[in-house]
Amino acid sequence: MLALQLLLVAVLLLICGFAPGFFLIRHLRWSPMEKLCGSIGMSFVLLYLAFGAVYYFSPVGVETPPKFLALVSVASLVLGFAVRHDVVRLFGSFRVRRALAGFSFLLVWTLLILGMIRNYSGADWYGDWLEHFQRSLFFLHHFPTDTPIIFGYQLSARPPAMNELAAFFLAQTRDRFEVFQVVFGFLNLLMFLPCCLLMPALVGSRRISVRPLVALFALNPMVMQNVTYTWTKAFTGFYVILGLWFYLAGWRKNDLLRMTAAFIALSVGLLVHYSAAPYLLFLTLHYLLCVFSKRPRRWRELAAITALCGLLLATWFGRSMALYGARATFASNTTVTTSQRYPGSNLVKIAANLFDSIVPVVLRNHFLLDDFNHQGLAGTIRDDAFIFYQSNLVFSMGLIGGPLVLWLLYRVIHSRSRSTPERSFWLAMIAFCVMVGIASSGERDPLGEAHLTLLPMEILGLSLLSAMFPLRRTLLTLVVAGCLIDFSLGIFLHVHIQSLENSSQKTIFPGLSVIGGKQPDPIVTSDSLSGASWNNWILKHQYAQLVALSESHRLDATVGRVQMQKSLGDDEIYWHRWYARNNGAIGFLGDHTAGESGTGTTVLACLLVALTFGLAGVLLK
Repeated sequence: MLALQLLLVAVLLLICGFAPGFFLIRHLRWSPMEKLCGSIGMSFVLLYLAFGAVYYFSPVGVETPPKFLALVSVASLVLGFAVRHDVVRLFGSFRVRRALAGFSFLLVWTLLILGMIRNYSGADWYGDWLEHFQRSLFFLHHFPTDTPIIFGYQLSARPPAMNELAAFFLAQTRDRFEVFQVVFGFLNLLMFLPCCLLMPALVGSRRISVRPLVALFALNPMVMQNVTYTWTKAFTGFYVILGLWFYLAGWRKNDLLRMTAAFIALSVGLLVHYSAAPYLLFLTLHYLLCVFSKRPRRWRELAAITALCGLLLATWFGRSMALYGARATFASNTTVTTSQRYPGSNLVKIAANLFDSIVPVVLRNHFLLDDFNHQGLAGTIRDDAFIFYQSNLVFSMGLIGGPLVLWLLYRVIHSRSRSTPERSFWLAMIAFCVMVGIASSGERDPLGEAHLTLLPMEILGLSLLSAMFPLRRTLLTLVVAGCLIDFSLGIFLHVHIQSLENSSQKTIFPGLSVIGGKQPDPIVTSDSLSGASWNNWILKHQYAQLVALSESHRLDATVGRVQMQKSLGDDEIYWHRWYARNNGAIGFLGDHTAGESGTGTTVLACLLVALTFGLAGVLLK
């Protein structure tokens, strides 16, 4: 049954994620790659609006009617069939075929990794993967407005677009976490396609190949973490990169439609995750200060941008203010709440976070990594590498790739050729978005904060590096060696740790104690993992563990039993009995592929290694 559900959701993603948008823009005088990326971006906007309309008119406490959402899917299929000849012509483009081939490979690569993961973990990251699943269930089952989100968040703390899209697909399959993983993995991986579109704008008339970008994406720990982890930053990156392309193209061609599409894309990105805000702010300022006065139909263009983006943003901000009030809408975000709790100077905090996000923690204060040492050697190495790759702006682009991207930027800055408006645009955007992106974080994190808002900057850096291929042989060898190290420490070891689960032969994660916490570890062994890893594991198994303990005769009417009953009540308060309906645990794709002895995970790992050497060969060629 799960296999059929996964197949159905894959078909729905392909049809609904392309056909409606392509039907609307197929006759525009855009390039084939612009039509491909624009169709995908427009299709998911239409699905978001369609789901929102169905959700708004559905009664509270009743699942969003799947029959109406199925009608949207059928309509998408009909539209796709009606324009099938135009689709064939679009796919006849060489660049489109290469981009789709690269995306298809990366999708298979992503599914292999997801097929190995049985628990999300990594350094001190905890719970975001489950929060977004619960937010999607909120929209799917139309929980009451005052239902709290897990960990005490309010629904208004984060924008809803990607969660509503997930609910759209879950409503037509089933509310299983495995299906949710596939939906989020697919949407997060879409950021690859606008990178293929944007690469020529980074290097001018140089001949571009997509294959190096495929390899750099697949072997990069930051990219794969954001694709396989069920949160929303990578899908935001899709709209940010798409918006940047349309902005540059609309600026260059004096095209009202492309310029409007740019701001619509950035607005949708803001509805997916607030990390799009620095990029939307920069384009707005650049447009008003540097471009607007020279536009041929500037007032008409500004009116179109303001009206369409305002209406689109009102679908969330207007609804949220009506339900939760302005304060909850704008002040419940974690950026605001953590900033209010910070006792020191905000300027000092911003400067310290910027420094810590550029200089790796292992070089400036390795004692900060001591918190991850109370576990086995493999877990310690994984967590240290995780911080190195995920929280650092430079090395998130690779051990060798990151410094090489900085060197390429240095060459651009100190080039003797005459400065062009586009070169000035890129340099100003990098400086502005890095500074504002770090400043927008409310917390002080000595480990670095590049993972919060700077993902678009990082994938732009990988796109720039890919566009510079072919490289000189010595430099190419260094890049390939760096990619293999990145894969080994940042992806393969990381996925191996996330594939660990208790079995009849070995206990990796101790169960709950009678007072509701973690059982004390007698000794630290090679299999021991950090407390944060255990916290993520218990989120997966919490209900089943609590039921078993509450039924144990070892518990008496003390604090332990009271805590158990309170925790069991969370399934009623937060989840509306989802755990009770799903055997008390969250199922991962890796749980179904591992097999009794973990043989399935081993097979997938071997296949992943074999493909890695193939990718290294692609880079070397």
